[in-house]
Amino acid sequence: MQHRAGFGQWLRALRGTRGLTQEELAEASGSSVRTIREMERGRVRTPQRRTVALLADALGLAGVDRDRFVGLARAGHRPPPGPGGVAASPVVPSELPAAVPSLVGRQAELAVLAQLTSGVTDGSATTASVVVLHGPPGTGKSTLAVAAGHRLGAAFTDGQLFLDLHGTAPTHTGPASGAFTDGTSAGGASAGGAFTGAAPAGSVDPAEALAGLLRSLGVPEEAIPGPPEQRGRLFRTLTRDRRLLIVADDAADEAQVRPLLPAARHCLTLVTSRRPLTGLTGAVRVTVGLLAPHAAWRLLASITGEDRLAADPTGTAELVELCGRLPLAIRVAGNRLASRPGWPVAQLVAQLADPRRRLTALTAGDLDVRAAFDVSYRRLGATVAGVFRRASLVPGTEFDAGLLAAVTRVDVESAAAAAEDLVDAGLLLPRGDRYAFHGLTRIYARERLALEE
Repeated sequence: MQHRAGFGQWLRALRGTRGLTQEELAEASGSSVRTIREMERGRVRTPQRRTVALLADALGLAGVDRDRFVGLARAGHRPPPGPGGVAASPVVPSELPAAVPSLVGRQAELAVLAQLTSGVTDGSATTASVVVLHGPPGTGKSTLAVAAGHRLGAAFTDGQLFLDLHGTAPTHTGPASGAFTDGTSAGGASAGGAFTGAAPAGSVDPAEALAGLLRSLGVPEEAIPGPPEQRGRLFRTLTRDRRLLIVADDAADEAQVRPLLPAARHCLTLVTSRRPLTGLTGAVRVTVGLLAPHAAWRLLASITGEDRLAADPTGTAELVELCGRLPLAIRVAGNRLASRPGWPVAQLVAQLADPRRRLTALTAGDLDVRAAFDVSYRRLGATVAGVFRRASLVPGTEFDAGLLAAVTRVDVESAAAAAEDLVDAGLLLPRGDRYAFHGLTRIYARERLALEE
C-alpha cells in the first residue's frame, strides 16, 4: 500500500503544479474522474500501463520525469528529486519548538483548543479550522500555541508544521524606530488564498512562507513553483487528504496568513498575532490576556522556587502586581531573582516601585518588556500614537471616548476610533464601552509622552 500511496501523492502534486482539477485531467487523459480520484487516494493496486502513459501525456511529462512517473506506478520505488519532478515523499514533519515547561493559567484556552481539535479530526462540519490566539504584547501567545501544539499534535497523524512569520519584526514605518524582542516565544478563511500584497516590512513574505511549507512536505527545491499562486495551489493539493497541525506564529495581518491556510477539513491552523485578524472569515478567536493573581504567583514560583516566595508572601503579591500580571514581565522578574539567589523578594520590589525605573528594571538578557511595547507602538499611525501618549494623562483606571477626546484634543469620534485601534494593537484593554491601560503600558505611554512632546 505504501508505494501506491506514494504514486497517488505524486500524481496529485503534479496535477496541482499544472493547475488542473481532477475533471480537467480526466478529460485531457481520457480517464474517468473516479479513476483519477482512486489513484490519488492510493486505492488502485496496479494502474494500467496505458492509463499511466495517457496521464503522463496530459501532464506534459517527458524524458527522465516521464520514466520516473511510469516506473513509480509500476514498481513501488519513490522518485528521487529531479528537474521538474515533485517528490511528494511521505514526510511526517514535527517542527514545533521545545515547549516552555512552566505554562500556567491557560487551562481555559487549552480546553477551547482541545475541543476544536476534536471537531477538526472527527470532521465536524461546523468546526472552524483556523484559530487566532491574540492579545497584548508579552502575554505569551507563542508559548501557548507551542504548548498546545505539543499536547494536541498526536491527533494530527501527518505531522506538525511551524512558521515564524516575524510579524513584529523591526520596522521604520511608524512614528519612531526601535528594536524588538518578544521574550515569550518558544520558538474559515478564504480557501483560495489570494495574494493581496506584500507582507509588512521586516515580516516574512507569504510566497517565501509557502516555499518553506512545501519543503517541509517533501517537495524538492527545484520543483517548487515560482509564481505565488501556483505555490498556494500545490500546498492545498498536498494537504487535501492529510491531518496536519500548522502553527503560524507572530502574524502581521490577514493578508500574510490567508495564502498559508490549507483547504483540508482535517487540518488545524493556530495563528498567533497581537491583532485579532478580524478579516479572517470563519476563524475562532481566543484572547490571551493577563494572568490571574494565583497563576502569576505559580509562574513566578516555577522560576524562583516556592520556598523563596513563601518567605515573603506580601512582597511576592506586590511584585506580581508591579509586573501587571503580564507573563513576560513575570518571567523577567523571576529570571532576575533566579540569577541573584542572595536577593530577597523585597529588593526587587524596591527597584520596581519607582514607575520611572520599572521598565528599565524589567529587562533580563534578551527579555525586555519595553522593547515588546515598542513594536506595537511603532506601527501606529501618527494620530493614534498621539492619542496613546496623551491618554496616559487621563486620571483614574478607566475612561470613555469623551474623556479621551478632552485630554487628547481630538473630537469624540476620532478618539473612539483611535481607542479601538489601540485595543487591536494590544495597547489598551476594552472595558465594555470604556477603556483602560494595562499598568505597564500606561508607564510606557508616559515615557513616550515625555520623550516626544
